[in-house]
Amino acid sequence: MKDTIAPVVIRPAADTDHDAIWHIFRAVVARRDTYAFAPDTPRDVGVGYWFGPDITAFVAELGGRVVGIYKLIANGSRLAAHVSNASFMVDPAAFGRGVGRAMGLHALREARAQGYDAMQFNFVVSTNRRAIALWQSLGFRIVGTQPKAFRHGSLGLVDAYVMHRFLDDVVLTFGEVTANASAVVRPSTYAVIVNDQREIAVVTGEEAMLLPGGGAEDDEPSDAAVMREVREECALRIRIVTSLGDAIQFVHSAKDAAHYEKRSNFVSAEVLGPSVGEAEHVTRWLAVSDALATVTYASHAWAIRRWARFNT
Repeated sequence: MKDTIAPVVIRPAADTDHDAIWHIFRAVVARRDTYAFAPDTPRDVGVGYWFGPDITAFVAELGGRVVGIYKLIANGSRLAAHVSNASFMVDPAAFGRGVGRAMGLHALREARAQGYDAMQFNFVVSTNRRAIALWQSLGFRIVGTQPKAFRHGSLGLVDAYVMHRFLDDVVLTFGEVTANASAVVRPSTYAVIVNDQREIAVVTGEEAMLLPGGGAEDDEPSDAAVMREVREECALRIRIVTSLGDAIQFVHSAKDAAHYEKRSNFVSAEVLGPSVGEAEHVTRWLAVSDALATVTYASHAWAIRRWARFNT
């Protein structure tokens, strides 16, 4: 009988995880080969490192036991807030079980879902071959070297690397298709349209509350499609400011009795003025928090968060 390998389960970290996190932290820093924390770092500092304002923390479980922890934060503020940073620790007893890779993949998707454009590690010890190989396999590159920046427990002064990757190739998927059902692929494009009061346009569709936009016609460029859709739905002329990225949203239409795989491009746009003709839908102008709570589809909420990260 073959041994079964338990899957790595990743979930948000909770206060009840503090003992497990402290066990992992102590085991990792005691090795003095990856983190700059001293082995005698007190518990409140070791546990507190993973929690706090603007920190998202997750734990990894194997067989119901916490064996890993990672946190996601912004690498900078204001004009640098589009780059994320993450820190990871794996219980040495769980090395070689795929925990680090599972957390790394999860972190890339989570960072993209939170609206980041890139991820950067500011301090990867050059002798940490296992971590460097993992991050390179996940698309990171070494973009800088800090000479003799780390005092290794047995090797003395060693270099530390800065590693970086963009997240534009991490395409997010939201929703799901009912078992045994097939989905019709629908290319589409939507706009986060902002007025002078920094409110976001949300339209009342037949079956959902959406950002303005919709399906592209045959061979229609996405920019032309979204400007046409906004004219039709909102009776507005817009100027596209920038692309916010792509996402896939699975939806079910009760009206059509069909599932759709909406491969959507999202852009940000500003209003130029009214267009000729009547609006097909009611347009509501909402504050960012209200727009996030109103839109039906997670991919539209993601696009709003992407815009907010660049514009707050």
